[in-house]
Amino acid sequence: MSVHTPMLSQTSSSPASPMRPDRQDRRRPADLLVVVPTLVVLAIIVFPVVWMVYSSLRPADAIATGTSWSNVFSGLGLDAYQRLFSESHYGRYLGNSIVVSVISTCCTVVLSAIAGFALSRYRFRMRTSVLMLVLATQLLPFVVLITPIYLAFSEVGLLNSYLGIVVVYTAMTLPMAIYLMMGYFNAIPRGLDEAARIDGCSTLGVIFRVIVPVALPGIVTVAVTAFIATWEEFLFATVLLTNDDLKTVQVGLAGFFGEYATDWSLVMAAATVAAIPTVVLFFLVQKRLVAGMAAGSVKE
Repeated sequence: MSVHTPMLSQTSSSPASPMRPDRQDRRRPADLLVVVPTLVVLAIIVFPVVWMVYSSLRPADAIATGTSWSNVFSGLGLDAYQRLFSESHYGRYLGNSIVVSVISTCCTVVLSAIAGFALSRYRFRMRTSVLMLVLATQLLPFVVLITPIYLAFSEVGLLNSYLGIVVVYTAMTLPMAIYLMMGYFNAIPRGLDEAARIDGCSTLGVIFRVIVPVALPGIVTVAVTAFIATWEEFLFATVLLTNDDLKTVQVGLAGFFGEYATDWSLVMAAATVAAIPTVVLFFLVQKRLVAGMAAGSVKE
């Protein structure tokens, strides 16, 4: 008996064809529509910073005569920075700003962590009213508060003091910090609180030993936001700090503008030095800052 064995046809598998050139050609114009405007916007943002640093390195008379391709790199030096710290109290102003901004930021972070935890975890009467009141404080322009704060501080002796300006800066940055903290704490499971309480933690222990380490990226965001706001503040510092030994860096920078003439190389050097702390701070915490910005958008 013969067995018929069918012939198996061998099929050769062809390799996957690469992306066709016409599709690549179509993608290039679409990419350019995104890349070119991005580069233009980036150049617009970066150019004033580059020009500020460049002008701080030029002699004052060269700035007055203008810039041409023939003298674009001539006369560059650190003379303006040397005069900035030797002929003025700018180093003192810089130290004042660091002290005030660091203390105000620490107060804001601690108080907003406690308030944000309470508003996130507890449901109590008038809770909605408290949230609306915190938000309403941000609706008033700060210029409206200058006169009543000045009169109140003059009565209690808080003018020309670190304590007075720290109180103002903490009150200024606290409302937004509370809302940010509450959003970050809402994204943390309540089971962590319950487990910590079973282990014997108090409320403050739950906040600072359990919740704060988990919400650290969000806390870094709050701290950086508060520090930049206090570092760049000018209005309250001008009114409340008239003593030259207590002036902050922004008030000291404004003092370099003369009534009839201005040394622009000195002004640009002062502005460059004033920008260094915030730039350094951002580069040190940028990873946690980006993570913290997205942390409050997720709710468990």
